[in-house]
Amino acid sequence: MTPARPAVRRGGRDTRTVRGAASARGSAVTPHDRSQWRWILPLIVVAAFAVHANGIGNGFIYFDDPESVVDNASIRELGWAAVGHWFTTPLQSMYSPLAYASYAIDHLAGQGAMGVYHFTNVLLHLANVVLVFLVIRRLTGRTFPAGFVAAAFAIHPMNVDTVAWISTRSNLLATLFSLAALLAYLRHLDSRRPGPLVWSVVLFGLATLSKSTAVALPLVLFLIDHFRGRGPSRRSFLEKIPFLAIAVVMGVVALAVRQDVVPPRDYTILDRFFLACSAMVDYLVRVAGPFHLSLAYEYPGRPLPWYVLLSPLVLAAVVAALLLLKSSRRVVVFGLGFFAVTIALTQAVLLIDNYHANRYAYLPYLGLFLIAGHFAEKALQHRDRIPRAAVTGALAVFAVLFATLTITRNMVWKDTETIMSDAIAKEPGVAFAHNSRGIARYTGGDDTGASADFERTIALDKDFMLAYYYLGLIEYKGGDHAAALARFDYVVSRLPTFAPGYSERGRTKIALRDHAGALADLSTAIGYDPGLVEDYYLRGLAEIELGDLRGALADLNTAVASIPGHADAYYRRGVVRSRLGDTAAACADWKTAASLGYSDANRSIAEGHCAG
Repeated sequence: MTPARPAVRRGGRDTRTVRGAASARGSAVTPHDRSQWRWILPLIVVAAFAVHANGIGNGFIYFDDPESVVDNASIRELGWAAVGHWFTTPLQSMYSPLAYASYAIDHLAGQGAMGVYHFTNVLLHLANVVLVFLVIRRLTGRTFPAGFVAAAFAIHPMNVDTVAWISTRSNLLATLFSLAALLAYLRHLDSRRPGPLVWSVVLFGLATLSKSTAVALPLVLFLIDHFRGRGPSRRSFLEKIPFLAIAVVMGVVALAVRQDVVPPRDYTILDRFFLACSAMVDYLVRVAGPFHLSLAYEYPGRPLPWYVLLSPLVLAAVVAALLLLKSSRRVVVFGLGFFAVTIALTQAVLLIDNYHANRYAYLPYLGLFLIAGHFAEKALQHRDRIPRAAVTGALAVFAVLFATLTITRNMVWKDTETIMSDAIAKEPGVAFAHNSRGIARYTGGDDTGASADFERTIALDKDFMLAYYYLGLIEYKGGDHAAALARFDYVVSRLPTFAPGYSERGRTKIALRDHAGALADLSTAIGYDPGLVEDYYLRGLAEIELGDLRGALADLNTAVASIPGHADAYYRRGVVRSRLGDTAAACADWKTAASLGYSDANRSIAEGHCAG
């Protein structure tokens, strides 16, 4: 790989001409290189689709997907009110309005069908593959490294978690706009025209509106300048000011909305340093050995194990060894710098599911792939030392291995139970994996299996309130209302703004004949989340028992308007209307209830002397 020629600088100004820039970039480009991409790139795109296509039929994952898509009412329309909500409300504690918009488009196209969301993820990945090829080819001026990096990016098993998980849409979008911004910036360097630079700024803004980690991109621009041999200058710094301004503003916004930082252990600052180094070493290993991949990885206990404490030395040794190769230093500096800059923010906070999570390497791995592609090209060029057939064979083996692992891992993402069972088998100490599998089992009717998972969740993390909540649901379902009440009491005492906790405690109090207590809890739940439409029905039941017929009528009106097929709500409203003397309206409600299969309604129709 031939690096770009340094610019000639006079009086502190960059004087490279347009012709010189083009020559520096394209000095290694041959006519053969110019034509190769015409068949290489389509082949890579086809391979990318082939290895990810089996994930299109997968289901939703009940960890983040409910909040992002399944229960997200704001994506079911494309009006201005929805747009305003997207730009003012965090999604999964992240400011990502463009992720909202993409989900809304999917919902409009498929009316909530799971396959549409998965298909869009695959299409975004294919678009990113194309952009990776174009960016690396323009950066290096050569087809081989562009093809190598694009192919590795297309089929690497580490990328499955980003493509297969609907809730990682923000990562796909941020990568798309980040790569497009880099491509525009490179075009600006080659042409010296302001238009591509303006487009680069706009595309960078769109990247930050997709995911906050994109704010690191301005640092990549400095790395590109270094790779191209463009020294520091007033002009080069002024070009970066719009990027830096956007990064600062969006960084502040991201910090303001980020509320889900929940350190799983009491790590010190020094502990976090060692954990970050350990994650970096793990990422380096998985570039060539992507085995034992899991949705989440267990945090090590304290004191930290020896291999975590040694990770800074291992990391330093690897970097030093690469930098000692002087002929490759510029590529190594760019590749390692790109990887470090783009992955650093993902390691800055401790979340329950992000200890060297696979999805965070999606964009950063491009830097490591570039280094690998550089050395693969050098090996092919030194035929006297390494047989060309050996290098080609090794690359073919890796390609087949990675493609096979990617197809296999897509199968693991089939549904919540399969992906969480896979994670539990590999990393049994991750509490949220047990909890998510428990939810899947509960919704599937396996209360025994669900209870075991929730109990295991609590054993691993006694502060995991969602497990207590679901155990309460199972106890209520089993008729043990006193035990359920105790669970919900604990949940709302720890999570005083958790609307479903009040909702289920209100339901439980109705079963225990504490209607005044139920009324208070259901009103609190509705106050925190007016979208809990079932609670209007439940509150109506409590109001009937307390003699507040007008209040009950208002709440039941809301219930039947929000849940048209709710037979019992129609029946109860008929009872209320009958007591208020509106026989005709009562009969209409009872007839509707009867048509919906509510057997008691027929008796009320007969006793109420309803005509016809």
